[in-house]
Amino acid sequence: MRRITSRNKLAVIKTCLYLVDLFYWITGVVLMCIGISAQTKLHDTFVVINEASSGVPVIITFVGVIIVSISSFGAIALMKSNHAMIKVVNCMLLIIILIEIVVGISAYAYREKLHRNLLRSFLKTLDEYNLESQITRGVDDLQRNFQCCGAQNYTDWFNTTYGYLNSAVPSSCCKTVTRSCGRNLSKDTANINQEGCVEKLKKWTEDHIAFIGAVGISIGFAQILGVLLCYMLLRVLKEDYANL
Repeated sequence: MRRITSRNKLAVIKTCLYLVDLFYWITGVVLMCIGISAQTKLHDTFVVINEASSGVPVIITFVGVIIVSISSFGAIALMKSNHAMIKVVNCMLLIIILIEIVVGISAYAYREKLHRNLLRSFLKTLDEYNLESQITRGVDDLQRNFQCCGAQNYTDWFNTTYGYLNSAVPSSCCKTVTRSCGRNLSKDTANINQEGCVEKLKKWTEDHIAFIGAVGISIGFAQILGVLLCYMLLRVLKEDYANL
């Protein structure tokens, strides 16, 4: 009778772990897709935002690969009910949770410094506009997509080589693009997006922080649940082994 109860426990725990593992695997695949898509479609924009940010899509893809690898390894461990393999999965999950906590705390603690670094980097990048094709494409894409102009505001352009030589802002700053729409701003700025891109990016992040937080909490909950279920599974397997 005790043996049947133990088997029932084992079946329930393994089923729950399979579901958590499936969720974890899907999350990894989604992150890989996001990372690859961002790398191919938004690479120029990432370079403009910050030189360090150009590696963000690669990091997202790498994290996705790690998650898929761990979840695949976990599925094999569950199928085999291998005590050692399950322990390895449990340890890896614990390490990832600790890394995520450290990264999250660091990002929150240094958020103002990151904002200042982004602003400084963006201002430096603007001075390379029309000199490097990748920078030019990236700046134009960013200003069009976020309907912004310059780093802090449109006047930043007048401190750049492009603004000095042309006495204008790029046409990507214009609300409605017309010929020479970025010129004669001393007379009329109604057609210019006057808010800076750094502030627009900050607002975009703040607007989406709830969604980002929900995704992060869901992944974190799945990881913690996975650790607890692995611990329970190891106990049941140990009991089964002791009863043989």
